[in-house]
Parts: sequence; C-alpha cells; structure tokens
Amino acid sequence: MARNGGALLAALVAAFGIAAALFLSVAPVAFLGSSTLQHLSGHSPRIATAAVPSGVLTELLVLAKDEDAGLVQAVDDKFGKLTPQDLSSLDARLKNADEAEQKRLQKLQASIQASMEKRMESAKKDIDELLTSSGSIDDNIRETLEKQESPLPIMALLQMNMARAQKNGQERQLQALAYVFNGMNAELEKQVPLANRVLMRLLGMEDKGARRELLAKHVDEGGHPKELAEAIVKLVADAEEQFATLGSGPEGQSRSGTLELIRKVAIDAALVIGEELGDSEQDEFTEQLQPLFDAMEIE
Repeated sequence: MARNGGALLAALVAAFGIAAALFLSVAPVAFLGSSTLQHLSGHSPRIATAAVPSGVLTELLVLAKDEDAGLVQAVDDKFGKLTPQDLSSLDARLKNADEAEQKRLQKLQASIQASMEKRMESAKKDIDELLTSSGSIDDNIRETLEKQESPLPIMALLQMNMARAQKNGQERQLQALAYVFNGMNAELEKQVPLANRVLMRLLGMEDKGARRELLAKHVDEGGHPKELAEAIVKLVADAEEQFATLGSGPEGQSRSGTLELIRKVAIDAALVIGEELGDSEQDEFTEQLQPLFDAMEIE
C-alpha cells in the first residue's frame, strides 16, 4: 500500500466526504408573530460548507504558529481525537490561506501526515486480516473499527486501495474493499447523535423547501426538538470558541456569516416544530436557542 503523504491526506478528505458533513443540520407565516422568531428571521445568511472543527484542531492550529511549540509531539499525542471534520477543515483552510498562513498550516498538515504514517502498518495488517477473516463479516468490520485508535488511517487506506483496484480493473477486490469501507462508514455514522447528523445535513442545504422537508421527516419520525436545539447551541458555542481563538471559520468565513447560516436553519426548525407539534413545543424550542440570540447581538 502506497505511503505518498499528499495522496494519503487527499484520500482522507475524500474518504470522509460524507462523514465530515455529519461530525463535523413548513409552517404558516403567522407563526412569525413570535418575537423570538422575529429575532431569527430577516437575514440572508451566506452558505458555509465546512463544519466547525474540534477543539483539538483549534488547539493545534494555535500551536502551529509557534516554532518551538512541540507541534509534532502534540499532534501525535492527540491524533486519536482528530476527526474527519478536522481534516476537511484543514484542507479548506489551506485552499483559502495567504502565503504566510499556508506555511503554518502546511507545518500542521505535515505533522498529521507523520502521525498517520506511523499507524499505517497496523492499519494495513488489520485490513488484510479482515479481508481473509471467517465468520460474520459485519461483526468483524465492527470489531476491527472498534480497536482502532483513530478511524482515519484505516479509512484512508481503504479509499486509496479502492481507487487502485478500480484503476487496475480488479472488480472483486474493489467490491470487497467497498463493502468494508461502507460498513465502517455506517458504523461511524451511528456514533454521531441523530440530531447532529440532521443539523449538518441542514447546514449543507441551500433550498429552503428541502430543509423543511427534512425537518418535518425528522420530527415525524420522533426526532426530539430539545436534542436539535442542543445541537444548534453546541455548534454556536464551538463556532464562538473558534472565532475567539483563530479569528475566522474553516474556510475563512466571517463570524456573522456563520451565525447567519445557523440562524437560517434554526428558523426553519422552529417553524416546522410549530406546524408539526404546536405552539408550546415551538416556544420551548426557541427559548433553548437563547445562546444563538445572544451571539447574534454581539457585533
């Protein structure tokens, strides 16, 4: 299995194209009479495409500014806590950074690559054993994933070898690798709370009708408004921490633009909850969003 660093990190971003969007979410206009909903409405947010990175990446980005910060060791120590969103966020930052910023981001990327390569042999062995294992393949996939310090190396290797098998016309090998990859991706998705998954999907939707359709489906299937509100509030807190520390979002977006994006989803959610569950549930949901309102009041 190849060890090319650039290809490896590119494979990571591609491998988690769906997962990163996760961890990294229609009511009568009369409901807008609520002062809380009026607070949410009336703006046109800019679409942001990358999820807020974890606190670990934010910490490492700060360390990357310091030549003597012990970045390589810090990355290696915290590697298991890096998420797919972090890799996508770092990739997006690199694409939008100026020359000075690129240098520290490339330093961080190189440190992540080094930590990744240290874990390659173990991941390769696990894949080989999994492909030749007996018993329930689904159980074996789950057990293999559970023993990983981080899913990043094994998922990246699967992605790279799927591409190689496809290029070489190895259909059976491609099918086997794809089955394992999809099985692991499904297991990773289960680890993300449903409300967070829905929220991340909503944040990536530009069409208001599509967002409200997804929200209605989520509520109809038993999704609890409180959990969605908690996911929104947590996202606001994470975004505020990142802007306070780094001064910009993962793709250089402004604080106001990020909050506007979250607000747009929040108002859709409030309207749908009001229509599906009634005024009382809607009021309770919007009351939980006070941290979002407070953040929007700060210039």
